[in-house]
Amino acid sequence: MRDRAMGVLFVLSGVFFVAGILDPPILPTWGGSAAAVMATASAHRTAWFASTWLITLSIVAGLAAVELLVRTLGTDLARVGRSLYLAGSALGLTSVTYDLSVTSTLLGAPRLPGWYVGVQHWADGLGTAYFALLAPAAMGCIAVAILRTRALPRWTGYVFLIATVVLLGQYAAFRGALPFPQFLAFIAMGIAALVHRTPAALSPGPEPVELATGD
Repeated sequence: MRDRAMGVLFVLSGVFFVAGILDPPILPTWGGSAAAVMATASAHRTAWFASTWLITLSIVAGLAAVELLVRTLGTDLARVGRSLYLAGSALGLTSVTYDLSVTSTLLGAPRLPGWYVGVQHWADGLGTAYFALLAPAAMGCIAVAILRTRALPRWTGYVFLIATVVLLGQYAAFRGALPFPQFLAFIAMGIAALVHRTPAALSPGPEPVELATGD
């Protein structure tokens, strides 16, 4: 039952994120200036809100899935990964909360307040800390725990390791990361958890009957 719930949450986390990022009106704005993002968001309010909420739900579902995965693995290294992921998720949720509570009130404004660009840059930095640093570090810890315990197929551990290297490599090269590798790895992990079946323990056979022998 835990594997099934974990699998559903991982798949939902990945699908929500991909759907939020690939929302057609919003897609060209990723990596753009604050003014360009606000102009597009103002022109496509529904798409912007849908994208932001999908990313929010993706972070929440991923956090719940990681919690269930760590309980399945049950190692100290996995618990370190959970702590890192929890800290990262808190930063990511703070970033999207700022968008939903502050940015949303400025959609359609004729001019952005002078303070907005600086604070928005700070909020984006929180998201970068989550997606580019803390999440991949957490996934690396969890990947090693998977490979050590073999509680799940080994290939899932390697998928997490590959995502870790790609995300950290993006940050080293560009000081940022578009976290598709993380959420594609989440979808793969979710599918693996849904199809994975823990072998049933062999039931003990009947006790041998000791034949009586005469003296």
